[in-house]
Amino acid sequence: MFEQISIILGSRIFNCPVNGTYVFIFHMLKLAVNVPLYVNLMKNEEVLVSAYANDGAPDHETASNHAVLQLFQGDQIWLRLHRGAIYGSSWKYSTFSGYLLYQD
Repeated sequence: MFEQISIILGSRIFNCPVNGTYVFIFHMLKLAVNVPLYVNLMKNEEVLVSAYANDGAPDHETASNHAVLQLFQGDQIWLRLHRGAIYGSSWKYSTFSGYLLYQD
């Protein structure tokens, strides 16, 4: 249902178009450096869930989480990189997706 969800591509913020229950999932690939990765799923300015990756070695690692959220029109959902670095390439190892489970 992402074709019905408005995302501001420049800022990567999901703007909730209708009241309802939504599911969001994110998977991040940590850059191969010796720094932990902390990623937060944000609702407006509130941290809802976090993901962490660090085994102490400068390797690629993954961090994932998901949330089922009751949202209201105008709520904003986004990911915040709290610490570390995310590996980026044309292979798109890191993803952020979501869908409307049901509308209120």
